Amino acid sequence: MTIAEELLNAKAGDAVIREVDLIYAHDGTMPLIIEAFRKTFTKVRKPDRTFIFFDHVYPAPTVKMANLQREIRKFAREQGIKIFEGYGISHQVVVEEGLLDGAKIVIGADSHTPTLGAFGVFAIGMGATDTAVALGLGKTWFRVPESVKVNLEGRLGKNVMAMNLMLHLIGLLRDFDMNYKALEFFGSLDFPIDEKMTIANFSVETNAKTAILDDGTFSGEGEYLREITIELDQIEPLVALPHHPNNVERAENVKRKIDQVFIGSCTNGRIEHFRRVAKILEGEEVSVRTFIGPASRRVYFQMIEEGIAQTLSEAGAIILPPGCGPCLGRHMGVVGDGEVILSTTNRNFKGRMGSPNAEIYLASPVTAAVSAIYGEITNPEDAL
Repeated sequence: MTIAEELLNAKAGDAVIREVDLIYAHDGTMPLIIEAFRKTFTKVRKPDRTFIFFDHVYPAPTVKMANLQREIRKFAREQGIKIFEGYGISHQVVVEEGLLDGAKIVIGADSHTPTLGAFGVFAIGMGATDTAVALGLGKTWFRVPESVKVNLEGRLGKNVMAMNLMLHLIGLLRDFDMNYKALEFFGSLDFPIDEKMTIANFSVETNAKTAILDDGTFSGEGEYLREITIELDQIEPLVALPHHPNNVERAENVKRKIDQVFIGSCTNGRIEHFRRVAKILEGEEVSVRTFIGPASRRVYFQMIEEGIAQTLSEAGAIILPPGCGPCLGRHMGVVGDGEVILSTTNRNFKGRMGSPNAEIYLASPVTAAVSAIYGEITNPEDAL
């Protein structure tokens, strides 16, 4: 079986109903879930395995958002559901707070729920209505996805990170239909867990339904739609140009002045990423406004403990509260008309981080840190 088939205990293409081990949502999706839930149900089936995170637009920057969050709190009290306020991004906090322990099937009301595939679980994002049904029944239906197998060999170079690997892979899959398919990773997976989460997270941008990394317990001997082998030492620093993550170019070929850098998000906002950034910015000074977004308060605490927070602040970067930050273009670093931003997030669609007339480029934390110093997109191979 493929990993997806093994976790769902069914063959690709089958429609199955399965108990869900963990359900979660956030302040951006929960209002619509509550509306859909109340049309059919009165009680959440598994309140002890259901969690809500305030991470997308928190603290509330508008009266409208404050009122929506108030309604979410009311619903949570009624149903006995725990809310995590100020803890950080849902996909990170689920892991740090031990909520994932023992779970094999997870659904979240966010498209980047497959981030948890880094831990060998079947995790998918669902819309408001499907999530509401899962809340009411404690189970949901799946069509078992077909899978694409990715074999990784060797090791990444010194100035190359998992983000570069994923930009390379999305380029390889640009003309391949990944709709409702799973990406399964095998081989050289001795990355720090922070980078494994980047791999699973960015897999969503290939249009995959989910991504799962082999934890050493899966055979990977099922029938795969396609098999890809990637030599990691051949990967180089890459950049995604506006206005799609698959519009990939070598960093050395991109010379673009930038107005802002954002390093963080559920893609690249963990301690390993900030350690790499701090090594580059130590004793340096950024030449453009640079925002740092820790994925969680635990990451932020560790940044303080290791002196990373001070190093980044002394370099002129601004450290934001743990959460999604400017990734979705709602607060804390929204970009204006005609501005150019280099971001370590996962999406660079028009209007994603503010003005639809802005340009968003995507890159690894290493590339972003170097570029923040020079004020233009810079190949770290040339600068370090």
